[in-house]
Amino acid sequence: MNLSLRDIEYFLAAVEHGHLERAAAACGVSQPALSKSLRRLESDTGLALMQRHGRGLRLTSEGMVFLDHAKKLWAEYRDAVRHAMELRVGEAGLLRIGATGATVDSVVMPALQRLLPRRPALRIQLTQGLSDDLNAQVESGKLDLAVTPIYADGPATLRHEIMFDDPLCVAAGRRHPLAAKSRLALRELEGQRWILPRPSSVARQMLDVRFAEAGLALPAGALEVEHFSEGSLQLLADSGMLAVLPQSALAKCAEVTRLPVTLGPPLRRNIALISRRGTTWSPLMDEFRDTILRGKKRPLASSN
Repeated sequence: MNLSLRDIEYFLAAVEHGHLERAAAACGVSQPALSKSLRRLESDTGLALMQRHGRGLRLTSEGMVFLDHAKKLWAEYRDAVRHAMELRVGEAGLLRIGATGATVDSVVMPALQRLLPRRPALRIQLTQGLSDDLNAQVESGKLDLAVTPIYADGPATLRHEIMFDDPLCVAAGRRHPLAAKSRLALRELEGQRWILPRPSSVARQMLDVRFAEAGLALPAGALEVEHFSEGSLQLLADSGMLAVLPQSALAKCAEVTRLPVTLGPPLRRNIALISRRGTTWSPLMDEFRDTILRGKKRPLASSN
């Protein structure tokens, strides 16, 4: 077997676009050239990788298995090329980082503020998205690293390194009547209006479980958000609503405080640095990781 990396590239493009013409255009080659490449790959592997219907393409069962190997091979090749470039040009290089709305300002931007002045030739490609999408981009090799919240183990193909704990808490504006109490029972939160994460989020599901286990009505969301921005925190401060949010978010708005309520088992949440398992780390990846760790040695913001 004598696989060509170019044939692997064209195969992945065909899978992504599912159409001969669009895949050929994305690769900058003619449609006959791409078709020939796919036939050559099938000949080299001895497998029927794709079913053709007109100009459309669909993976066979053998193709689905081969796809995982092709992704790893292509990602490792691109890693090797980029690492060689870094060695050749010294401090210059490209680092592709993913961040969620919850981590871009609280973790990634402060790290870049410290890292970029030390690396004048460094280029950063920053992608913001949801955790699942960022995980997929790291796994495929489109991103080097991602900084995301995690609540449980992710895909086995990814490495999750905990950077720091960032537990969830219940919060309200400092003028809220419940904020004046020294201790709260969970039942005292029943019937309140809330700013909540989306129903599909782990944080929302964990909160709902706590209320259900206590025999209470589930929190009613007046507003649902993907992450807590300064604007949504200011709304929380000025309204009579409650919110479940990461403790680190309290640092964004001094008018919001954590409520003294116990939700049973702690609502654990960690910030993790996500990388592809088995990948060779570049010096830039190592330095970005170390910059985050140095910046997060200070404790999370207090609610007082």
